Amino acid sequence: MKNSIAHILKFSAVTAGVTLCLMATATAASPLDEGVNSYRHGNFESSAKTFAPLAEQGNATAQYLLSCQMINGIGVPTDQTAGWAMMESAANNAQPDASMVLARRLEATNGDKENIKSLYMTAAEHKQTQAMLWLALDAIDQGDKAHAKELLTDVWNEGDPRAATLLATRFAENDEDRISYLSAAAEKGELRAAAYLAEISREKDDRVGAVGWCAIASGLPGHAANVDWKEIGMAVERTCAKYDEDLKPAARAQNRANVDQFLSDFFADYKAWKPWRPCAVR
Repeated sequence: MKNSIAHILKFSAVTAGVTLCLMATATAASPLDEGVNSYRHGNFESSAKTFAPLAEQGNATAQYLLSCQMINGIGVPTDQTAGWAMMESAANNAQPDASMVLARRLEATNGDKENIKSLYMTAAEHKQTQAMLWLALDAIDQGDKAHAKELLTDVWNEGDPRAATLLATRFAENDEDRISYLSAAAEKGELRAAAYLAEISREKDDRVGAVGWCAIASGLPGHAANVDWKEIGMAVERTCAKYDEDLKPAARAQNRANVDQFLSDFFADYKAWKPWRPCAVR
């Protein structure tokens, strides 16, 4: 692995003298911040040069992101062996996303479940919600509902709407709590929550809610910045017509007008939660 880092480091040696001459200011970004910024904007050769010395010094974030580049051959030559070794170093240095990646890798290769669980537990200690969700589902499988509910509540408090859907469907004690959880989850982009709400609305004979929540659950363009209302209408007709197809034409037309307003209101302040992705920076 040191050979791989040395290979990256040699490209930055030319600029070392200039860097040493720069005067630090109170507002100057740290080297790690500069590397992360380069990584975020796709300047991967630059980020690798910045991360390499930091990784060698034991910086867990630099180790994690540089290992992603090395494994995938982005901005540096591909080196799977050294890349995965560095990913393990990052995990050992308490980088939760590195623990997540290693756990996912073990799952994909049918690794030992206890090792997988240990990695998720390490990530969960740092409030990694994907890991906490895995542990909650594992607790449900093991029949430990109290621990599962506690974990899901923590995940929801961290803002992950998938936990709210699970709390609604597994633990809500009444319809009011169930709908409250599902509505909050749907407002953060949880499509399964919207699908549940469509069925609940149908059961209550709420035609506007049934069609509207169905439209949202279908993954409509309203989830993007520029809402295409014509495409939304076509998608509603294809997917959600079953919820008001028995209405007479005038009543159905009025229902669809009300659905348009329902969707407009829903997407007015819509801010979808972004799930964790491996090797992405937040």
